[in-house]
Amino acid sequence: MAEKNKRDYYEVLGVSKTADEKEIKAAYRKLAKKYHPDVNKDPKAVDSFKEATEAAEILLDSDKRSRYDQFGHAGVDSSSGAGGFGGFGGFGGFGDFFSNMGSAGNGDFFEDIFSGIFGGGKSRRGGFGRQTSERGKDLIAEIELSLKELIFGTTKIIDANLLVKCEECDGVGAKDKNDIIKCEFCSGSGIVNVVQDLGIAKFQTQQTCPKCAGAGKTFKNKCKVCRGEGCHNKESKIEIIIPKGIYPGQQLVMRNVGNYSKNGGEKGHLYINIHLKKSKVFSITPDGNIKMILNVSYLDVILQNQIQVETFDGPVQIKIPLKAQNGTTINIENKGLFRSQSSNHRGKLICELNIIVPDKVSDSEKKLISEIYSKTDFKAINKLDD
Repeated sequence: MAEKNKRDYYEVLGVSKTADEKEIKAAYRKLAKKYHPDVNKDPKAVDSFKEATEAAEILLDSDKRSRYDQFGHAGVDSSSGAGGFGGFGGFGGFGDFFSNMGSAGNGDFFEDIFSGIFGGGKSRRGGFGRQTSERGKDLIAEIELSLKELIFGTTKIIDANLLVKCEECDGVGAKDKNDIIKCEFCSGSGIVNVVQDLGIAKFQTQQTCPKCAGAGKTFKNKCKVCRGEGCHNKESKIEIIIPKGIYPGQQLVMRNVGNYSKNGGEKGHLYINIHLKKSKVFSITPDGNIKMILNVSYLDVILQNQIQVETFDGPVQIKIPLKAQNGTTINIENKGLFRSQSSNHRGKLICELNIIVPDKVSDSEKKLISEIYSKTDFKAINKLDD
């Protein structure tokens, strides 16, 4: 890029001339991810990427930045004898690029950015292939409980199609361990190096080996059960213990009961979402009380009778209060949900009265009611507002 056509490096990165290293790195990271040719297919993106990389290389090196601040592009141009950026086009891939950048202490920074863009990343290797001890895939179960199950807890069995370790080959993938062959294409690493020539620079990236799919090995004779995968799907049953003190909408976790990990990591987790079965009688209040619609006879209300209420702990006697109306509530203590899994303290059972008047009344009943009505002073009077 000719000097007269070069933009100011600070302008390229969108930072001020007083920007510190952290600000410059953040600006470059943003531009690198935006313009890298593997991400942005616009032909002009290559030039923008080169320009941003050149600017970052200069401004992240304290010596070069000092010369640039004093003399401009001439202070860091290789043709001026000041070192600079001119030799960048001859770098032989990431290794040389990072060794040059590393002199300024920024090699890891650039490597991290490009590894993230290319999807390579740093991984732990052990034996064949590119190994990362990732946990197996998690499972999610939706469990619907009755109110009684929610109060006291229960046990549920669910069916799951799990990825499990192959018992036939013990997860090896081959009929016999002697049938395992190191992949010649990637020399057993599971990755291959791909060089991209961007004109101003050559970048060497790592990609999964297409020959062995990253395993780093091939087989003379694959296991007939898992076909070389080392694992396979199996219909399984999982026992789920639901403790007391659980609320609708809560999520439980059972660790390491999910899918098998091909890379030697832990099994996945099972996440259990709790739901309450719909009921026309019961509901749960936000503070952990149980609300119940309690049907009572109009005669029980008039006579203020004692009535029996069936609860999940057994029958309880309650007295209908004076002047009870539809919607009047009667609280029964310690018959609601447990406040927590570790607590024996419980919420209330709130009985909301629903007064029932019979659809049909016999002549003899009408006669008795009429006699009572004639002797009472109570009359329902409706008045209009003045």
